[in-house]
Amino acid sequence: MAAAPQPEAPPRDDSAPGRWSDTRTRSIWQWQLVLAVAVAAIAVMVALLTPTTFTRVVFDAGVGLLILVSAATIAVPWRRVGRAAVALVPGLDIVAIGLMAAGSDGMLTILWVFPVAWFATYYTLPWLVAALSAIAVILTIDTLTAEVTPTQTLQVTVVLLSLVFIGLTIATGSRRTRAFSRLLSRQFTQLERTLRRVEAQEKRAMALFNSVDTALARVDRRGVIRSSNHAFQRLYSVNDAAHPHPTTAVEYDAYRGSPLPPHDTMISRAARGELFEDRRIWLFDGEGRWHALDVTTSAVVSTADEREVTLLSVHDVTAAVTAQEEKRTMTSVVSHELRNPLTAIIGHVDLLLDRDGLPPDVIEKLTVVENAGQRMERLIASVLEKHKPTAPAAETVDLRRVAAASVDAFRPAAQNAQLTVDAALDADLFVSGDAFRLRQVLDNLIGNAVKYTPRGGHIRVDGRRVQGEVRLAISDSGIGMAAADIDRIYEPYFRAQSARDSGAPGTGLGMVITREIVEQHGGRLEFTSALGRGTTVVLHLAAHDEERTTP
Repeated sequence: MAAAPQPEAPPRDDSAPGRWSDTRTRSIWQWQLVLAVAVAAIAVMVALLTPTTFTRVVFDAGVGLLILVSAATIAVPWRRVGRAAVALVPGLDIVAIGLMAAGSDGMLTILWVFPVAWFATYYTLPWLVAALSAIAVILTIDTLTAEVTPTQTLQVTVVLLSLVFIGLTIATGSRRTRAFSRLLSRQFTQLERTLRRVEAQEKRAMALFNSVDTALARVDRRGVIRSSNHAFQRLYSVNDAAHPHPTTAVEYDAYRGSPLPPHDTMISRAARGELFEDRRIWLFDGEGRWHALDVTTSAVVSTADEREVTLLSVHDVTAAVTAQEEKRTMTSVVSHELRNPLTAIIGHVDLLLDRDGLPPDVIEKLTVVENAGQRMERLIASVLEKHKPTAPAAETVDLRRVAAASVDAFRPAAQNAQLTVDAALDADLFVSGDAFRLRQVLDNLIGNAVKYTPRGGHIRVDGRRVQGEVRLAISDSGIGMAAADIDRIYEPYFRAQSARDSGAPGTGLGMVITREIVEQHGGRLEFTSALGRGTTVVLHLAAHDEERTTP
């Protein structure tokens, strides 16, 4: 049934829609409507089966009273009426039913169940006793005004006992329901307070989590980043923890070395539960900067509803490594600059010692200076040898391996976006150049194809050797760009209108850096695109005949 008709604050609007939205008013209407519909159905049956019943004045009076009460129920603004006044409605219903049942065989007395249930549900026991007492008085008067028979007396007794049983049963159930409702309300309030405390603690924990300079990420056994702080997100160029992997930041085994394969990245190793400490890697971020990282993993106690998690702690030690390198460089420079004047000093001392006729004490002093200079020269030589830089060796790059590694790195992100990636690469794709920089070119081109191709799209990488040059084409069925934007793609910080409309993040520097690297290798880029029909970029590089690959 509807909620209890408790008194509430005065309404702002007494219109019908406003009153119907009030729970208390709606409850009163529903109780009275059920009884009114039952009486209307009985009146119809009486008119069809025993129309002479309408000749009884008391029956007509009872029906009329019930109709008036029902009409008044709809008209009265119950939000402004007290609880005692509401009791008049079921009380008048008892009188109306008594008039209808007067002088009959007692079948209509069953209608008293409605007002009795009303009192038992929403009022205390004294109210219910008063209602049952009123019914007993009406039955007694009706019995005394007619001929008293044992059957009629038994019928009155059964009706009263039934109504008492029904009323007490409903009252007991209502009290239990109200007690249970109050208990649930208190528990809900306590749960709400506990939830607010937990949320406040979580916010404080996240604030602390994000305030530390160390990059932190929690990785489960599926390789999913459950949470990460701002330092990790900035370092790995991601917007949030749900960003697909790999990101635009690439991990390398050494500075300008080889990129780590997907199964050997820090996230993959953490997903396997590997525990290690201060593992040094190099990260090339999305803005083209190098970072020296010391990575540590540790096990995290998991809960029953959470998968086993590994904590990934990443310390950016670039400043320390750079300072150490600068110290070595400075040492080498200073040592080299000291060596030149020292050589001149020793040389002139030797010239002086070659002269004849020098006094013994002068020869002794010059010899001391010469010996000291020679010791200093040996010290400088040892420092220079220790910090002697090694020049990078020229490379013959297998562009097929570089392209395949880049495709493999972006394949998880493509699968996450429901993209298909195909690669058709000839075996003889050798070029001269820097494998690291060429990988940077391919990562940028393939990454753009993945980023700007909608779900269900297709990406293809084709590598061919044609007339002394290697041609690598990256095609996609993505958003493409307008013809007016194609001529501006190499402008710093320029992004095509279609790229800006897509909402994909970007700086507008990727193609500038890519073209610069390609031109340093003596190559060129061929760029074609159509708005809504995709983009094709062809990389042209001079082929190299020596078939040896970089490690």
